[in-house]
Formats: sequence, structure tokens, C-alpha cells
Amino acid sequence: MSTVWRKLKLPFQPNVPHQDQGSTKFLSHCFSRDKLHMYNITSKDTFFDNTTRGRIVYEILRRTVCVRTCQTIGISTLIAKGVYDAAFPLHDGDYKVTGHLEERNDRQVLFEEWARYSAFYKYQPIDLVRKYFGEKIGLYFAWLGVYTQLLIPASIVGIIVFGYGVATVDTNIPSLEMCDERLNFTMCPLCDGACDYWHLSTACGTARASHLFDNPATVFFAIFMSLWAVLFLEQWKRRQISLSFSWDLTGIEEDEEHPRPKYETILLQKQQRKQKKKKKKKKKNEPEKQEDGTVTGKDRWRQKLLSAMAAGVP
Repeated sequence: MSTVWRKLKLPFQPNVPHQDQGSTKFLSHCFSRDKLHMYNITSKDTFFDNTTRGRIVYEILRRTVCVRTCQTIGISTLIAKGVYDAAFPLHDGDYKVTGHLEERNDRQVLFEEWARYSAFYKYQPIDLVRKYFGEKIGLYFAWLGVYTQLLIPASIVGIIVFGYGVATVDTNIPSLEMCDERLNFTMCPLCDGACDYWHLSTACGTARASHLFDNPATVFFAIFMSLWAVLFLEQWKRRQISLSFSWDLTGIEEDEEHPRPKYETILLQKQQRKQKKKKKKKKKNEPEKQEDGTVTGKDRWRQKLLSAMAAGVP
């Protein structure tokens, strides 16, 4: 049965290079240059994926030191100040395939097998999405895939309920009575003063349309959707735990929140003001010198007095 099911799903599988992880489970740890011998590095060019390289570049830009003020500002503060409009990581090459299909990069594979309307019936290459965009975006599209798959049985039941309403609309007694002009029910005005009496047969179309969506079968549909919500939640929990284990996210911690660029800018401006005030005070306390560089008598006695007072301070 598993072989037959695999053959039936073959047309829905995306043409993505298979990433054979093997049966061996490796331990994961934050990268450190001091422990290169402990990592399974087959090639330095492919050791970090696209997402990790983008994060490294972003950290370099975020931690760049400003030369003039000797403060760690980074690209985020420069964006807040208006020096740059935006900063974002570049994609890995063009999305159009120019050479052979075997030489496609990850972006081209995702464009051909995932991010286009002609591939709507195929399964999502979640592992490749995670490799290119990161774990957060990969988990989002994994959730979207589970949600879309479970909407298929819900939509089938909804179509059946709608079909039941279409089949029984001509035999619905309230609709027949409202649409029968011979009965000629006269209704009270809908408002005071300005509105006139009206006939119930004018609401025939509304009654027939409401029966399509509100019929005895909708009670069964409401019960079914209540059970469907519980099933969807449990299915997503199962899928999330499976992906967390395979993507080594079981021991992940939240990233440290860095101060906002505007807040860092305000602190930097305050620090610069304090430094300017200190410089002004130093200039005031310095003895006045003549043009030849010698200190006058009053300033000499003042300098001696200040030095004697400073010597008594522990």
C-alpha cells in the first residue's frame, strides 16, 4: 500500500534535488571558530546556507563602528537617520534559468517548482524553503500547507451542503409561499412616515438565496467544522514537532532584542553634549596664558590653590 501511495503522489512531488540526510542524527551547536574540528565541514563554500550567510552579513552591517564618533551604530541607525533608505540581503543569482536544469541554484528551483501558479498542485519543498529563507518563514509556509490540505475535505463537505440547498430550493415551503404572488401578502412599512406598504413576494430572490446557505444540512456542516478545527490544531502540532526535530529547533532560544536605532541615536547625542560641556569646563578652569605662553601672577596663584585643593581629595 505504501508503494502504491508513493506512486500516486509522484505527479504532485516538486522536481527538487533530494537532500539525503541519512539515518545518522548529528548534534547541532552554535558555530565557533575555536571548534572547527568538531563540525562536519565537507566544503567551506557550502557549509553555511543562504540564510546563515545573510544573517552574517546583516550582523556585520549592524555592528559596524562609526569612525567619527567611535560608537557602534550599525546600518539600522543609519536607516533611522535617513542616510540610507533600506537595507536587505541580496538574492542568490537571477530567478530565470539560463543554462541547464541541473545547474539551477536554490532560487531558480524555488521559482520553477514553488513560486508560480502552474505549480499550485504540487507539494511545497519545505526543506528548500527553510534553507533559502530561514526557519521562521519555513515554519510559516509549513503551517500554510497543512491549513490548505485540511481545507480540501472542508470544502468538499461545504460543496455537498450547498448542493443540497440547490436541490431542495424548489421544494422549500417558506420560499414557495414568499414567491407565490397569488397569496399577495401585504407587509407593514419598514419605516415610519416615508415608507409604504410592500408585498412579501418582492423578497422572493432573497429567500431562495438564503436557503442555499442556510438549510437543514448546515447544522451538520457546523458540527463538522467544530471537529475539523480540533483536527487541524492537532495535525499542526504534530507537523510542527516533526519539523522542529528534523531542523534542530528543539533547543532554540529567542534572539536577544537589540536597542532601537532611534534610541541609540538619542543616547549618542546626549553623550556628545556631555563631552562638549566637559570640554568647556576644562577650558574655563585652565589658567590664562599670555601671548608668549607664560602664566600671569593671579593665574599662577590660582593654579597653586587648585592643585593644593586637589591634593587633599582622596
